[in-house]
Amino acid sequence: MSKSIPKNRRAAFNNQGGLCYYCGFPMWLSEPDRFTVAFKIGKGDSSRFQCTAEHLVAKQNGGGNSAVNVVAACRFCNSRRHRRSSPPSPSAHKKQVQKRLSAGRWHPSHLRRLTSTGCRPT
Repeated sequence: MSKSIPKNRRAAFNNQGGLCYYCGFPMWLSEPDRFTVAFKIGKGDSSRFQCTAEHLVAKQNGGGNSAVNVVAACRFCNSRRHRRSSPPSPSAHKKQVQKRLSAGRWHPSHLRRLTSTGCRPT
């Protein structure tokens, strides 16, 4: 892994206020136990909100590890995008996630309160 990816992931996390680029839910970067306690959720639920680096332009398509090409996304949103046989563009995936969120179908109902708790991610 390039040394710039962790640095740019952290920078994106901070620039985004600790919120996922796709779903807007809080994420954790380095302290899952603290996140679990702060949001009163289990470790399994907490793992879906681990911060990952998401390339807006894939490396295979000429995108690099630069700060302008890396955003922070929760593990769940990032993995759901890349599980598809032909992953949609980041902007198309973001629209899909927002549509499903507004219909109450992206994160389980017991986790939807995370967006309104006012707790700061770690």
